[in-house]
Amino acid sequence: MANQITCSIPARIGLLGNPSDGYFGACISLPVYNWQATVVISPNDSTDEPHKLPDNSGLRRIMGPTITVFEKRFGLTASPFKAEIETTIPRQVGLSGSSAIETAFMLTLMAYHDIPLDSLTPRELAELILKIESEELGMVAGLQDRLPQAYGCMLYMDFDEKLMEARGFGDYTELDSAHLPRLWVAHATSGKDSGETHSNIAKRWQEKDPEMVDIIHHLAECANNGRDAILSNDEIALASLIDTNFDLRRELFGDVALGETLDAVKLARSMGSCAKQCGSGGSIVGIITDNDFLENAAVAFSEMGWTFYADVEVVM
Repeated sequence: MANQITCSIPARIGLLGNPSDGYFGACISLPVYNWQATVVISPNDSTDEPHKLPDNSGLRRIMGPTITVFEKRFGLTASPFKAEIETTIPRQVGLSGSSAIETAFMLTLMAYHDIPLDSLTPRELAELILKIESEELGMVAGLQDRLPQAYGCMLYMDFDEKLMEARGFGDYTELDSAHLPRLWVAHATSGKDSGETHSNIAKRWQEKDPEMVDIIHHLAECANNGRDAILSNDEIALASLIDTNFDLRRELFGDVALGETLDAVKLARSMGSCAKQCGSGGSIVGIITDNDFLENAAVAFSEMGWTFYADVEVVM
């Protein structure tokens, strides 16, 4: 057993298709390296608290279930340890900060207990991480957050119903992030729980709401067409699909649920860029059009209390 184990996992941007991943849709998502979550595990001799976790209720809420899933999967009781977390991923703004922590924590637990990391494929790792929120926390969540963080690259993910029901997973194709145009990201100070955001549409899906079924179909088309646009370096087509993805999501959730994110998207579009949510809310992504956009956007988003990033790192 090692003395100290460290693992870092980056944030994630949902580029196209979300939130169709939980509903037999298709998505394109990618890790971004401006932000990351780092977990450090070291030995702990305390008998009072064998698993010493950070004194933060939000972190403990996801770390406790991560230990539970780890022990179930590998059939053992976790040895005493001390865990420390450092994350630069903005909280609850749709950049997959929770799944980054869960993934990093799972990998450190495996290494700490001398379990080879390649004993899980990236797909199996992502599915294991999903269990933390879907089974242990009872949250509505999908795979498109976890898969690119587990694979460490941009992915096109086809969650075709026949595939998912026959074998439990879809088709995942690695895409080269170098094909992407320059992206920008803006985010609010904080957002809200993604499970809360998605709870209503899960109910609508179970009831086979025809409007929702149709929107999910078109969201998947955004990802399918987006893959072609990326591979052919068609920036104009990609920008149009990003806008379409947000407009479909707006139809699905309604303006009230989008809140301030809707204002942020309108602001970006007024300055000539496309824009959509990175995840469930609180952050948006778009394509950098020119230097004038960069100068204007930095000021405009600052005035509305958002943080703007022009240098989004999509390649490690």
